[in-house]
Amino acid sequence: MASILKKFVAEVTGTFISLGVIIISVVGKSLTVADKAETWIKIGLGLSVAILLVGGISGGHLNPAVSLMFYLHKELTFKELIIYILAQLIGAILAYMMYKIMYNNSSNK
Repeated sequence: MASILKKFVAEVTGTFISLGVIIISVVGKSLTVADKAETWIKIGLGLSVAILLVGGISGGHLNPAVSLMFYLHKELTFKELIIYILAQLIGAILAYMMYKIMYNNSSNK
């Protein structure tokens, strides 16, 4: 069994990757029908890569709702649930910070 630290790092990394792809693909863009199809493919591939990358370590939840479902199904302890959600929030914040740095959108909220 992977240590809780490995699971924490895996969830941060996976969430960062999947949300990074979503943010870069969608935020601030006016999408045509063709762009929307391409965007959904990018998001699906980004999520798939993230889950394949970290799934063997943490299960690849990458979403607090998924982690909550696993907790309710008694596959996570309450301590693990809190650690997973914290990791996912950190991954989301890092993805947003990466977007802001890459696109220098500090003036937009």
